[in-house]
Amino acid sequence: MQQCFMFIDTGNGWTPVNDSTKDIAALDSFTIDWGSDGIDEQPEPAVMNFTLRDRTGRLAGQALTLAGMKVVVQFSNQPRWMDLTPAMGGWRDLRIPIDSLHKTYSPGSPDSPDSPSETMFAGTVSTGGSIEPASDGGWLLNLSATSRMAVWKRLQSQGPTDTAAKWDGAHWIGTPSARLKEMNRRASAQGAPEAQLDGLALPSSVAPYTPSDHPSQLDLLHRLTAGPRLPQWHEVYDSAASTLRPLFLADPIAVHLSADGRLNVLTDGETRHALSAADIEASTNLSITEPLTQVVINAKRVKSDNGKLSFDDVQITMGDQNRLPPQLTAMQKSLTIDSDMLAIDDSGGVWNSGATSNVSDTDRANVAQWLESNDLRMVPETVTFNSTQLDPARLPWLYKASPSGPFIIVKAKASALTGSDGRPAFTGPITTIGGTLSYRWRNGKPTLTQEATLAALRPLLTKRITWADLPSISWQQLDLHICDLSMIQIIDTSSTIDEKEGTQ
Repeated sequence: MQQCFMFIDTGNGWTPVNDSTKDIAALDSFTIDWGSDGIDEQPEPAVMNFTLRDRTGRLAGQALTLAGMKVVVQFSNQPRWMDLTPAMGGWRDLRIPIDSLHKTYSPGSPDSPDSPSETMFAGTVSTGGSIEPASDGGWLLNLSATSRMAVWKRLQSQGPTDTAAKWDGAHWIGTPSARLKEMNRRASAQGAPEAQLDGLALPSSVAPYTPSDHPSQLDLLHRLTAGPRLPQWHEVYDSAASTLRPLFLADPIAVHLSADGRLNVLTDGETRHALSAADIEASTNLSITEPLTQVVINAKRVKSDNGKLSFDDVQITMGDQNRLPPQLTAMQKSLTIDSDMLAIDDSGGVWNSGATSNVSDTDRANVAQWLESNDLRMVPETVTFNSTQLDPARLPWLYKASPSGPFIIVKAKASALTGSDGRPAFTGPITTIGGTLSYRWRNGKPTLTQEATLAALRPLLTKRITWADLPSISWQQLDLHICDLSMIQIIDTSSTIDEKEGTQ
């Protein structure tokens, strides 16, 4: 069975806190609040509240000096053949399906976070907490920790400057790539994760800040990279390390149909078959969100007054291009994002520090398609993934304090709903963007749950499949509704659909 492992570093290297029989405290339970509550806000640093069971009082006695201690939480990976033990019995003695074999395996506690286990969270212990006597004579330490993204939120020092008179004392002067490089340098010096663009293009130039304005590096990152792909910046974990990476909310996702009639998506080279609603603890209520009618980027314009530069806001508006039903546009609602991108140069040549940027016709068309998809899709009000139903060993991306990436839910009552555009109102690619991860022992077994916040992603709709494209299987084998056919882009078998083009 999958188990959670915690490691702490009090300054002498990583120490596992998983075995209650040893003279170091053992992990009892935790909850991790992470991500964002909606697509209209950037994620806050993740916060973990956890309890350690200390049999000897050794760690409890050091409680006043635990603030700043590094913490990593992982859950065990699927066992390899070499990991299976004779205690499990011979093949002939086993009365379980082979795909459940890993559930009979109880992993030992690894010595460090460098094992093949999946990392769920990494951070540092915060100040405060409490200690209480345990019923077994030991102690319970109730502590909290924040993810390392919090360092980006705390860093607010002055940025690079230039002595030229035209800047008038402004800071964070330089090219966009130089700004990101400097922010990563400062973050790395504080032991914080670096930001990786993952293919995101930076603007040609960005406006600096006045001497009295000192935004956090996290805000600087959001304003540096704001754009039509709608990046949401999350912390992503790998072993004991982490990076800040963008989740592109407006990017289209190609929906596949496998040869056996199942919907799936391809994510990082992995085929993710659709999850059955029967395995998910979901509310039958669907959120009818207020429709968005446009995306507005608050960019910058540069002007000159007696040779000194000044900057003000200029709005770049991207609408639905008449894709939405007219009644939805009667009440205008914008998704507004702040950007440091320089869009207009009215300085009469004084700026002379880089070209201006704007959004292309392709960007506008993509945003219009995203607005249509976002407004005509529904997601459940609440969704909980439980390790007793959905195995963390097979679906580790559901149980992390970072976005899952695209997946699909089928066989829900709402799967039969068809929208005004003739496409599914419920079924389609979605991703987690936040949630609450919880771990505890229940009936002698470890249980992981993720109460997740979902966001609908836009299905790629560049191809129209024909009846001849469908695999040679009977209707009874198709794990979908008629309206679902309209969003399928790729048949996972030989077909007339160009797979390479369909996944771009």
